[in-house]
Amino acid sequence: MNRLRRQAIKGLGAAAWAAASAGLPAAVLAADDFPSKPITIVVHTGPGSSTDIFARELAKAAEPVFGQPVVVVNRPGGSGATQMALLKASRPDGYTVGVNTASHLTAMRTNLKGVYRWQDFSWILLSQLDPYITVVPADSPYKTLADLVEAGKREGQALKVGGFGTVGAAHNIAFNMLAEKSGMHFTWVGYDGGPQAMTAVLGKHIDAVNTNPGPALQFEQAGRVRVLGILDDQRAREFPDTPTYAEAGYPVDTAWKQIRGLYGSKDIPIDIQRKLADGFFKAMQDPAFRKYMETTAQVAGDKGPDEYPAFIEQMDKIAYGWLERLGVAK
Repeated sequence: MNRLRRQAIKGLGAAAWAAASAGLPAAVLAADDFPSKPITIVVHTGPGSSTDIFARELAKAAEPVFGQPVVVVNRPGGSGATQMALLKASRPDGYTVGVNTASHLTAMRTNLKGVYRWQDFSWILLSQLDPYITVVPADSPYKTLADLVEAGKREGQALKVGGFGTVGAAHNIAFNMLAEKSGMHFTWVGYDGGPQAMTAVLGKHIDAVNTNPGPALQFEQAGRVRVLGILDDQRAREFPDTPTYAEAGYPVDTAWKQIRGLYGSKDIPIDIQRKLADGFFKAMQDPAFRKYMETTAQVAGDKGPDEYPAFIEQMDKIAYGWLERLGVAK
């Protein structure tokens, strides 16, 4: 090997040297050896949030699968911008990934438009599908979804409905879908997280909250709230008496759901993405993780890196259409 050849590959490391010597691409050998060090999951919300809990449960279940530590770090701020900046700047080697939700897509079409696009990242796997639900206090005068809708139709009735995020956020879009189908009117009150929105409805600062089953489940079981409807194709096992929006007479598009998955910097080799997806899907079969999924009323996702990008593209189209209707698309 001549001097220039040695200089060209000097410092690449043992794996790349071995690949070069054998005539194999370094990425192939790296994928065979993956993971050989800890994996970091970056969360865009604070500790204790539903997304943070998801990441920590998944990380705990994944460590024995990968044979390496899986570390969760929180980087909230800027509607996910802080997390996205970290991921985009990270090496495309699969060792740093982030949790994504539907709110990432709405942010990229609003306050982060021109900064990030969904195409700027690798979409590795869809882990959870989390339907939206409408919740009121247990002693609310609105006993059914129809009661709430009719109140929203009445002249002079200013219903206050809250949830995570501002107008145009994923939860807000979900409730606007119901409002469009039913003809009701409401004023949106945004909160920094699902727990804060649940606290607001419990304190009767708002009339209803649009949330997901997990944050509401313990309060429903304690008899403190009533779940009026669920945006899904079928009723939730945890709320068997709660009708779907369609059953209640409002056929809202059920394709719009809260999602939780893993994504990373652009150009992570597809073989490494597949190894990540396979490992995390295997971790989701861990009994403790399955118990977590049951107690928080989650639906397991099943899309890896070969299917997830197309799913994200479709979700982005739905989001953008609604953001345009709401007048917040940029």
